[in-house]
Amino acid sequence: MELSKYLEGSFSCNFQIIMYNKIKRRPRTCAEEIMDEVIKVIKNNVLFKNMNEEEIKAILKCSNAVYEKFTNNQVIFEKDARVNRLGIVIEGELNLVSQKYNGARVIVTTLEKNDLFGEALVFASANFSPYDLVSAGNSKALLIPYRIFSNMCLNSCDYHNRLISNMLAILSDKIIMLNNKMSILNAETLRGRIAVYLLSLNKKTNSQIFDIPMNRQELAEFLNVKRPSLSRELSNMQKDNIIEVYRSSVKIIEMDKLRELAD
Repeated sequence: MELSKYLEGSFSCNFQIIMYNKIKRRPRTCAEEIMDEVIKVIKNNVLFKNMNEEEIKAILKCSNAVYEKFTNNQVIFEKDARVNRLGIVIEGELNLVSQKYNGARVIVTTLEKNDLFGEALVFASANFSPYDLVSAGNSKALLIPYRIFSNMCLNSCDYHNRLISNMLAILSDKIIMLNNKMSILNAETLRGRIAVYLLSLNKKTNSQIFDIPMNRQELAEFLNVKRPSLSRELSNMQKDNIIEVYRSSVKIIEMDKLRELAD
């Protein structure tokens, strides 16, 4: 369903949702209900930082954004397929799936409500997907054609400039994250990887007490280890009085020792 059609006033529904707004002006159409659902989710997405709802609606109109529903195990796009749209999860979950040479399929990551997908390919010269993207259960997503990020509109709208600036910031943050991950994975031991990661959070928060912004499974995947191995090593580091761990909170006790492990 093209949201732009609603915005242009030409979208027609087979029915109207008989639900009046507070001032009782008129019934709200199903297209308006969908737009409200989408805006409610994406207005806090970093892609639309410093934009109001009207500006977001204008961008969806300008880009010919599409709202789509997917069923369980439906493939949104396949590995090596050309991708020309960025997506935002509106409802449900999507899995990025990697297929190994032996045929085994591994979930690389699970995308949840308001997560972006396809953003890494926006400015790529070869925009082919490295993974399958598969719906986990019923889901909904907003799909935005890439051309909105490379072709300025004739009006040179300020919010269009902000959209492109926000996208560049997203990609820059992703590059920094990948560089940090490379430095972490270069550590020879699991304890060394944990030390490098915790020191990066210490630097970011400027505190020896901080929360890890990932759950235990996500952190294990980030460090490329099994969850039980990660939990065991964190417990051992706590026994050695290097750190204290309580749920997602960490306190660095022996900073010098942690730095030594990271070298």
